[in-house]
Amino acid sequence: MATDEILVRRAQAGDMAAFGELVGRYQDRVYGLSTRLLTCTEDARDAAQEIFIRVFKTLPGFDLRADFTTWLYRVATNVCLDQLRRRHRERLCSLPARDESGSQDRLQDDRAGPEELLLDKERQQAVRRAVADLPDEYRVALVLHHYQQLSYRQVAACLDLTEKTVATRIHRAKLRLRQRLLLGGESDAL
Repeated sequence: MATDEILVRRAQAGDMAAFGELVGRYQDRVYGLSTRLLTCTEDARDAAQEIFIRVFKTLPGFDLRADFTTWLYRVATNVCLDQLRRRHRERLCSLPARDESGSQDRLQDDRAGPEELLLDKERQQAVRRAVADLPDEYRVALVLHHYQQLSYRQVAACLDLTEKTVATRIHRAKLRLRQRLLLGGESDAL
């Protein structure tokens, strides 16, 4: 399996198959990030397409000394934030967000009873709503770290912030989530 660096070099040289392999490697992660930031599956699909179009157009100027994944997440985050700004925080879509595997509607535990499944689904929806209601700067940092599993250093590089600022935003996001979920009668789901 070729490394990201090899695929990027080949794509920069015009190899469309190499770019296709990069897209295949990262499309689920980019869509998952978009879904969590935009909270609407249709908007997330549009954003994911726009992200890869932007990556394709700017890839020739990508500096190979940088980490491709961090750069990709930075592009993805910027596209999603641009989309949020364009719609002026209006809720254009009320469909619930799905996780990147599309497993929201699948039963995770065949032994769980209907009541447990309903409670679990309600908890997941409450967390999803609470994350969606966070201010953008907190939500973006939290999603990149918690759901996309980027380190504080990688999140800082994506958002052009210091690691301390990232840590503060994530801490404040978790405090707000905990407060909202506890006030709403939910347990701490993070």
